[in-house]
Amino acid sequence: MTIGRPRQFNADKAIAQATQQFWRGGYSATSLQNLLDCMSLSKSSLYQSFGNKETLFISCIDNYQITFNQELSALLKSSTSGLKFIEQLLESVIQEVNSIERKGCLLVNTANELGAKDPIITAAIERGFNAVSVTIKKALERAVSEGDLPKNVNLDDLSAYLVVGISGLRTMVKAGADYEKLYRVTQVLLNSLK
Repeated sequence: MTIGRPRQFNADKAIAQATQQFWRGGYSATSLQNLLDCMSLSKSSLYQSFGNKETLFISCIDNYQITFNQELSALLKSSTSGLKFIEQLLESVIQEVNSIERKGCLLVNTANELGAKDPIITAAIERGFNAVSVTIKKALERAVSEGDLPKNVNLDDLSAYLVVGISGLRTMVKAGADYEKLYRVTQVLLNSLK
């Protein structure tokens, strides 16, 4: 029995490249050839290492949400208060209007594109949104302990409300809304927390 050739590529880098491709083009519009080109892989290497397109996409969504939540956790840790974190997060979302691509959020884009058509992809999206909600809830808990929010506020509902609001903002950014309009919406979201 012979040992197969070792992998000649970096799997993490390949996932990152595939994530960017799906993020720019969406799931349906991303062809197998697009993936092979961006990952610099042969068809057999892709299938052996990552399975089919759907399995690769799930890996990309999971990788995206882990990376995004690491960034959110770092932002929360460095923020001067829980409410300041929420304000910074909202501002970072609407700042994407200055980006040439306006890619939006991979989780929101996928939810808008595929909805609940595929239970495996839907579960991956739900994991991503839940992870974001947990981080936002930590910020809200901090805001309560800092006296910026009342102690009797329902943090689960409030964090879900913010996830919905942020998702809407991301969709509007991608749709071409201007900064001033989106900024006013962020102020409504922030004022509704008090």
